Amino acid sequence: MISTGRLKEFTEAPLHGAILATVLLAAATMLGLAGALNFDRPLAIPIAITLGAVLGRWLLKPIAWLTLLLCVLVAIGLWTNVVPSLAAPFVRNDSVNLASVDAVFVFSNSVNSRGLVNGEGIDRLLTGIALRARRSELPLIVSEVKSTSRGPGISSLADQRALIAMVPATGPVEVIDSVYSTRDEAVRLSRRAFLARWKRVAVVTSPMHTRRACATVESLGLAVTCVAAPWRPAGWPARTATDRRVVMQHLTYETLAWAQYRLSGWATW
Repeated sequence: MISTGRLKEFTEAPLHGAILATVLLAAATMLGLAGALNFDRPLAIPIAITLGAVLGRWLLKPIAWLTLLLCVLVAIGLWTNVVPSLAAPFVRNDSVNLASVDAVFVFSNSVNSRGLVNGEGIDRLLTGIALRARRSELPLIVSEVKSTSRGPGISSLADQRALIAMVPATGPVEVIDSVYSTRDEAVRLSRRAFLARWKRVAVVTSPMHTRRACATVESLGLAVTCVAAPWRPAGWPARTATDRRVVMQHLTYETLAWAQYRLSGWATW
């Protein structure tokens, strides 16, 4: 028979590992690291618990130190002004002279299971619509978002057209499709600009996305007027712990995205 002491020794480390892994995942989610690494799906929790239990026998101390580090970073992000200070350089908002602009381009976001534009995508689109309304003959360019994970045939286009139709304008509305990333949208926009001989485009997107989005378009040879849309997910600049949490998550995402784009040569700060 297995003694109680041996049984406790055999189960204690995996149990501690599973607990630490759960806390680690929670901290990584608060920090925005889980979302940036696409590890915020429903199966993330059981996967984290299983990995923590398996690795707890050999890597309990490293897991504990990593958990402590992320918890400290989350605490600093929530209760100090470090995050707003670090996030400010990621925001670019140029003065707008529509007389020098050939088109208005709105970066897309995501679409829900009913084909409606989600969250920040609405802020971006409404800002683009309002901008184009000041010079109604300008072409308005939007990106169609399709989602296979939310169901077959899910597209943002109908909702985008319905929102655009609320404000009468004489300029054309053009759609860029088959986009999956900021880089995709920038490449397809630059091709359209080349064919139309546009020299400068007003690019509209969310504040934390402006620096990377506009730099990616500019790296393809197109002059850009960068326009930051209002941001409803959190107050900007961040004033409360809730605001700082949202900004912190976007800061983590944009930092990792910038690293990818710089290493790939897609954008320069």
